[in-house]
Amino acid sequence: MKFKLRETVYSLLYNRARSLFAVFGILFGVVSLVLVVAAIEGSSLQARKVIEKLGPDSVLIVSGSIKKGPRSGFQNLTLKDVREIGKLEGIFALTYGIVKPTTVSNVELSKFTSLFGVGKNWLTSWNYKIEKGRGFTEEDFKELRKVAVVGHDVSDFFWPKESPIGKVILVGKVPFKVIGVYKRKGKTPNGHNLDNRVFIPYQVFDKTVEKTFNRVSVIRFRVLNLKEYNAIVKETKKILLKNHRPDEFMVITPVVVKKFLSMLSATLALFLGLASLTALVVGGFVLSSIFYINAYVREWEVGLRRALGATKGEVLKAFLLEALLISLISSLIGIGIGVILIKYLLPSLKVPVVYPVKAFIISFLFAVGVSLFAVYFPAKKASQFQPVKALRKNL
Repeated sequence: MKFKLRETVYSLLYNRARSLFAVFGILFGVVSLVLVVAAIEGSSLQARKVIEKLGPDSVLIVSGSIKKGPRSGFQNLTLKDVREIGKLEGIFALTYGIVKPTTVSNVELSKFTSLFGVGKNWLTSWNYKIEKGRGFTEEDFKELRKVAVVGHDVSDFFWPKESPIGKVILVGKVPFKVIGVYKRKGKTPNGHNLDNRVFIPYQVFDKTVEKTFNRVSVIRFRVLNLKEYNAIVKETKKILLKNHRPDEFMVITPVVVKKFLSMLSATLALFLGLASLTALVVGGFVLSSIFYINAYVREWEVGLRRALGATKGEVLKAFLLEALLISLISSLIGIGIGVILIKYLLPSLKVPVVYPVKAFIISFLFAVGVSLFAVYFPAKKASQFQPVKALRKNL
């Protein structure tokens, strides 16, 4: 076996130009198949993360388009909507907010961040856990206190070696006292930094930062009994449609997110899957063509082997062993390139990085199967060469 393997390697090296073309023919298909499975699994992971961030019992209402979201500058929703939704039975942690990308400072340094004017239950509704200091109290809202709860990226930037509690940050020229820092939350699935945020009471935002005219960007609440979830969502839409056009708001639920991302994953799987399978099939045709040429170029060599006692079966196995070795080399290189592309390409597409073991196994098995199938017929043809006729071709 060791001798046969060495002989196969020498044969591939001797015909290295054709071997290289054969490797590239399979390699592209392996790389694309690995990327397809990684992208699909990454999208599924993204869906789970989005649903986890939203919470299975949550309802999120966004001003404007779902594509632009709360950062768009749309403020179609109003405090009237909040009050009417608040009358629904079976909900809790109702809150609202308005967002403004802006620069804050501590006189010496300045930082670009997302400033939120928020309602009373914002931190509870969005599951922000206070790590240092405290959250907002009823008095903070009633007395219009200029206080702020900040993320770690803000506190660590301004006060890296000090406690931020009691420190002052400036929004424009208005000073706000830092009363709390929430635990790190990382990034959203689409890459927004959740730790680079500053929260202040909505009414204070209205009076000191920017006039809101009772408008908000986001309304959110949670449902007590999941059995009543769909009915409550339906009632919420009725309330909103009394005051707004259908294109002025978007009700986002875990079901909506799951459907959207499932459709995206299915589309991705269909188009990229067809592309990768086509690449592997084309690679198989390339491999088959190369081995047909290879068989006729090596007709004298095959005739000599047959003359020295090699059987048809041994000639067939020799060619199939070459195909197997090519598929192994192509698969290993393809998987290696796939891993590199997963690491650097998927993050640029805002898809979580996933290294799917099953993709490596499937691409390997598929490459081997395609290679052996593609080479079988030219190998069969070569095994049927007549020794005398083949040897005469070199005379």
